[in-house]
Amino acid sequence: MLLVAGCAGESAGEQPGGEKPAAGAAFTAPTETPVPSATPAPAEPNLDDPSSWLIDYTAIGPLTLHGQLADQAASTTAFTTTIQDGCPWVTALDKTDFPSIWLPDPSGTGVTDQIVLQAWGSEATVAANSPQTSAGIGIGATLDQVTAAYPDIEQNDGTYAPYYSLPDGSGHWINFGLSSAGLVDTIVVRDTAQMDSEYCG
Repeated sequence: MLLVAGCAGESAGEQPGGEKPAAGAAFTAPTETPVPSATPAPAEPNLDDPSSWLIDYTAIGPLTLHGQLADQAASTTAFTTTIQDGCPWVTALDKTDFPSIWLPDPSGTGVTDQIVLQAWGSEATVAANSPQTSAGIGIGATLDQVTAAYPDIEQNDGTYAPYYSLPDGSGHWINFGLSSAGLVDTIVVRDTAQMDSEYCG
């Protein structure tokens, strides 16, 4: 009985345990399901290092267009927040040897409609600590550097001097103003190709 059962098992294609497949038989290696790599989250701006901030069409570092002014000022821990008595509609953010940042709100909406980055005194002093665009343009850049980085930038006539506007094609602009020395001393991010001649007056 045992002999018959054993033969029957082999005739049905079963192989005794431990026996290798016959020569020429196909062998399929086990496969592992690939694990998709996680998409890295965008880097958060370093609030204590404004020189690492990116100037974009809708933001400068943690400061964003159409954000709440109260939240914007609270997020910039590296700066001193000042509101002048004679200019209560401008929230000024200041830090020694860094460009000053102004968040004008003349209509009193409580919403950021433009972000103004500017040098006071010497552009060269604050240039090393200036936020920059993805092309490396910040306070202290020359006009040649601006036009080399952005060959299609538009020149506009300002009240006192020309300024240069860069559109993203979606209604947002980065505007560059130059000092009498020919260096970028003001950068304005807003929804128009415009630089105000003054903010407190």
